[in-house]
Amino acid sequence: MIKPIKLFIFLFGGLLFAQSTMVTGRIAPVETDGLHRIQIPQNMRSYASRDLRDLRIKDAKGHEVPYFIQPGADYTSTQISDFEEFVIVSKTREADTSSTYVFKNPLKTIESVVLLVANYQGSKNYRLEGSHNQKNWFGIVNNGQLNQLNHSSQTSVYKDISFPLCSYQFIKIVFDDRYSLPINLLKIGTAHTQTISTVPVMMENIPVEGLEFLEKDKTTQMHIRFKRKEVVNQIKIDIDAPSLYNRNAVLYTLKQREVKRKMETYRHTLARFSIRSDGALIFDIPSVYEQELYLEIDNKDNPKLDIKRIDFMQKPVYLIAALKKNELYKVTAGNTNLNFPNYDLYEVTTASKSELPIAKITEIVYKQPEQETLKSPSFWQQSWFMWTSIGVATLMILYVVSNLIKDLNTNKKT
Repeated sequence: MIKPIKLFIFLFGGLLFAQSTMVTGRIAPVETDGLHRIQIPQNMRSYASRDLRDLRIKDAKGHEVPYFIQPGADYTSTQISDFEEFVIVSKTREADTSSTYVFKNPLKTIESVVLLVANYQGSKNYRLEGSHNQKNWFGIVNNGQLNQLNHSSQTSVYKDISFPLCSYQFIKIVFDDRYSLPINLLKIGTAHTQTISTVPVMMENIPVEGLEFLEKDKTTQMHIRFKRKEVVNQIKIDIDAPSLYNRNAVLYTLKQREVKRKMETYRHTLARFSIRSDGALIFDIPSVYEQELYLEIDNKDNPKLDIKRIDFMQKPVYLIAALKKNELYKVTAGNTNLNFPNYDLYEVTTASKSELPIAKITEIVYKQPEQETLKSPSFWQQSWFMWTSIGVATLMILYVVSNLIKDLNTNKKT
């Protein structure tokens, strides 16, 4: 009896723990009714799930306010020049499941491709795999997403996607069609690209919890720690000396895998880039979601770089929601048990996202979930009471059995 009671209380307490909101922010009152663009601050985003499925907007009465997520990339456009098309080896489609495109990579190494996509309303999730023989496939990108897949004056749009440097002869793009209609991928290739912002987009700085330097084997090794897992899209480096340099750098994290029934730690490369004195020391990288990162710079026989400062940045993400003038709203995040809400706001929104007024999230409050303390059980729930009761019951049974045996023996003699 006691164990089921304790188990119930434990599970119920765990459920309360899981449903607790860890961070809440208030939206500053807006001056007009209608759609607004709400940027999610970094210090709130770091407490949300990576895909932001647990974000909710609520009004003063606690009712949910519909919204949709607008990545900062949706406020940029890509200009393409010198497009060179790759050979698409195969196209396959499994109805209501996925669309797969395999193209041949003519380059020794590759870390980005340009897709030409017929105009499409909505976003599309994808994954990338690589192979040298089209039989054995290996992961490159597990969960990528294409956004802003329509052009205002043309029937198709170019999208530039980046991924970890690789040398596979064949690359497979698999689009997820389970929850959305398939897109029409017209061409795959490479090109010179230039990204232009349609509205000012400011990258957000991610606070670093710890930074350690180690000079070893002609390399500079940096160990970076954040307070929580963070989405990192860009690295900025400030170097004082020397005046001229050209160094190769690799960004990686440490992972574990099982080999021959033993766990081993290995380096998982996230990005590679060159640090040059004649170039901008701002490096866009494929989206990274980690709490600890390592950056290794190969100095060869050169003096080490005098690194004055290093910053890690993330692209902004916006919520688009219809707000009322002078009404009170709050945004919550942190309940990872929540799934994506099914709002229809995106399907009926025609306003240009670049023209929307901005609403700011302020007064961010962090609340660690509190586990309810178990009340002291009543005396009849105590273990000593249970065992005493069992002992008394046992003695009573033995007494009754003993009397029955005596009565039987007496009856036999008579």
